[in-house]
Amino acid sequence: MPEAGALAALEGWLETQHGAGGFYGPSVGLRGVSMAWCGPSHDWRWEGLLDGWIALHRGTRNPAYLDRIERACRDLQSAQLADGSFRNSSFDLNPLEGGMPHEPAVMAAVLRAGRYLREAGRAWPEGSASMVERFVEERLIKALWNKTLRTFNNWLQSDFEVYSPPAVAAIVETLFEYGGLAGTTERWAPYIAGAAESLLKSQFRDGPLAGAMPVTSTDRGTASPYQASRCLPALALLHRVTGDRRFGECGEALAGFVNGAFQDDGGIACAMFAGRPHRVTPLFTGATAGALLALNRSGRRDEARWQRQIGWLLALQSESGGFDTAVGFGTGLPPRDPPDWRDAIPVCGWTAHVFALLANRTATNTSQRREAGKVSREVLVRGRPAEMTEDADSLAIRRRGEPLFVWRKRTSWADVDLL
Repeated sequence: MPEAGALAALEGWLETQHGAGGFYGPSVGLRGVSMAWCGPSHDWRWEGLLDGWIALHRGTRNPAYLDRIERACRDLQSAQLADGSFRNSSFDLNPLEGGMPHEPAVMAAVLRAGRYLREAGRAWPEGSASMVERFVEERLIKALWNKTLRTFNNWLQSDFEVYSPPAVAAIVETLFEYGGLAGTTERWAPYIAGAAESLLKSQFRDGPLAGAMPVTSTDRGTASPYQASRCLPALALLHRVTGDRRFGECGEALAGFVNGAFQDDGGIACAMFAGRPHRVTPLFTGATAGALLALNRSGRRDEARWQRQIGWLLALQSESGGFDTAVGFGTGLPPRDPPDWRDAIPVCGWTAHVFALLANRTATNTSQRREAGKVSREVLVRGRPAEMTEDADSLAIRRRGEPLFVWRKRTSWADVDLL
């Protein structure tokens, strides 16, 4: 299977991103870019990595994947702050703590990994339970619970009348998992119930965005298909646990919206609008993989769609083993050749979702991890040609020999950032 070879090469690339404290690298997203800061980040990259390692151990029984899960738990403990939040958890806004939906998404993945470790006969690393307890008690309940809205805010403002459904959905998963771990399910029931109702309330019921979830509860004109897809596992969980058909109907409508956002040639639309044409590009590889994973976790996997989208993803893997971040930054479709640098540059925070997708697709993969290859390709920086190079030790962009960006891997700051 081509997925097996792609996964082996991707594992080799991920090792070039790993250093003291976690996984390094720049970030490119819709809100902005974090190119100067390239240090170990504690955003949703851990979600993809942990879920991927679980899938690979389940398929191969290779204990090295359990070792990686344990190491991840220790790295996250070291990154936690006194208020329960985590350093550098805001992805394309790093270095900044308090990233949403990143932090609850990571904690939900940590709890899934902890449950899997116990099933595999391993102990959860010492301090992991305390880390999750601090996040739940200090961050979620004390700081982010909104008593008026009866759901969770993104920021520390008790009267802030906006919440983010993708973040709320990740919190619902975290509280369910944590309640099961700690035997305190009844305590979290009122919080889960309030958060669940807020998800139902925020869904678009009709019009061009019917079935979608907005990124924020007050935005009634925009939806991100990928961010919306992140609500699917929580809705499936709520339906299964409560038996309330409203959650099943909500999830079914949302799955229809997400499936409709996949492009026939590959990729998931960037943003969709109620009153103007949709924004198809950039087509993010990690967002496409993440949406497929969310559909799979909620029991709505479509094999034909997986095959078509995975084929598109595989074509975007470079010689290094990493994946291009996107297609179509600033250009629309068809994309430019050469691509914009933001398309071509590999980003661990997105690529981790591709890793989880390939790991779930090729769970019995026993291919040996491949060493990262060398990359030299032409890219565009502000519309002008430049050269991007990558090997196991560095990532750089130069124009006529002059550096525009230089990062020595496993260091926290770029040596040069003129992008």
